[in-house]
Amino acid sequence: MTILFIEDDSMIGESTCIMLKQAGFNMHWAKTGTQALKLFEHNRYALVLLDLGLPQLDGLQVLTQIRKHSDVPVLILTARDSIDDRVKGLEQGADDYMVKPYHIAELLARKRAS
Repeated sequence: MTILFIEDDSMIGESTCIMLKQAGFNMHWAKTGTQALKLFEHNRYALVLLDLGLPQLDGLQVLTQIRKHSDVPVLILTARDSIDDRVKGLEQGADDYMVKPYHIAELLARKRAS
């Protein structure tokens, strides 16, 4: 199973990729919204993990583009923690929403539940 992980923070990105690879997942990591959409266009993913605060294209813009072409499960992972942000992300098509900092065990449990 391959996961598209979209995160611009190198420390978060590296640690999350390492932990998910150790859990048995193949990972593609995009650091910008534009890079994420290019990867999404050329690959099939079982899950998308999406940060909202991205360079070039905001995460919600990325989500909108993904939803035009696919119903792949999308889990938002972000520091935006207001109820309005959560509702907006879910209403725009995310399947789940987690606020940073997150624990990898909870992330994996939410993936299994989707």
